Amino acid sequence: MKVLIHGYFGMGNIGDEAILTVLIDELRSRYRDVDIVVLSANPERTKRLHSVGALREKLTSLAFWRQFLKTNALVFAGGGRYGDPTLRRMSLLAILAKSLRKTIIFKGVGIYPYEWFGRPIVKSRPEPFRSLLTKVLLATALKLADYISVRDEYSLEVLRLIGVYRDISVEEDLALRLTPDENFCEKIYPKLKLPQISSSQPIIGINLRTLSKEASDRVVFVVSKALDDILDKDKNVWILFVPFGYGSFKGRVFDNDLIVGEALKRHMKFGNRVWVLKEELSPSQIMCLFKLFKAFIGMRFHSIIFSIMTRVPTIAIVYDTKTLELLKREKSGCCRFSFTID
Repeated sequence: MKVLIHGYFGMGNIGDEAILTVLIDELRSRYRDVDIVVLSANPERTKRLHSVGALREKLTSLAFWRQFLKTNALVFAGGGRYGDPTLRRMSLLAILAKSLRKTIIFKGVGIYPYEWFGRPIVKSRPEPFRSLLTKVLLATALKLADYISVRDEYSLEVLRLIGVYRDISVEEDLALRLTPDENFCEKIYPKLKLPQISSSQPIIGINLRTLSKEASDRVVFVVSKALDDILDKDKNVWILFVPFGYGSFKGRVFDNDLIVGEALKRHMKFGNRVWVLKEELSPSQIMCLFKLFKAFIGMRFHSIIFSIMTRVPTIAIVYDTKTLELLKREKSGCCRFSFTID
């Protein structure tokens, strides 16, 4: 069986790569003869991380259409889908695939009817799409699909608002089924080469996302002050900044957490005790880091998911609807506090 996977892959996003890791493992365990190809913004990065075939979603490419025509199933895998252009493109691909009698699966997707441009957007209630074309295309694609699951109640209600009343499952984000790389976990200190940090010293983990300059400046100001207070009171504590976005293309600053990580370090009085992880690790390796943390401050959606899985006491910084939805369902009690930026 030939499976083509569609999503936000190859962009250096740890959360999306975690989703892809889990999906690939589950497909391989269920179908012994499965042939997986991933649509990726950076095929070489995807091949290196996942050991699968990969190619760009480029509609003018003959390689894309050759793969598209010979695939048996098209899987739209997890992650958030925002705004009209993204959802229209996804819908058109699904409609075309179904017209060619292919199996269409939407697996744990998030559907958000607004554009995201680097500013915090937190919606407590679902809103309908403003564009009639997007409504029609998305509703048609979903009615043709063989299976649909979404990752939160917000997405389900959005689909109900556009008239999709068929059976839709609400399932946990696929990344919640990720397992750590135990070989990496066992040798984590020598592999990371953390400066001057011993296994007996407490480490606070942190992840922030680069937003618009105004929003990033506010976040850095608040978080740096809180961390400086902690470091001033306890001289043994270190801070480890963990990027969940390693950057994709030039100019796409919102994909690169290292920008805000370095800004945080520069802004802090005790920045010499902040270590910014620059090496790009796999999702399963990143998960090992959370076992080191005494506490965690998280902003990206999947950084909070990782803290939930490893049961690390967490302060969640809510910048998007999807994080709010995650915290509504969170049962482990790891997220003791949260606050929203606007």
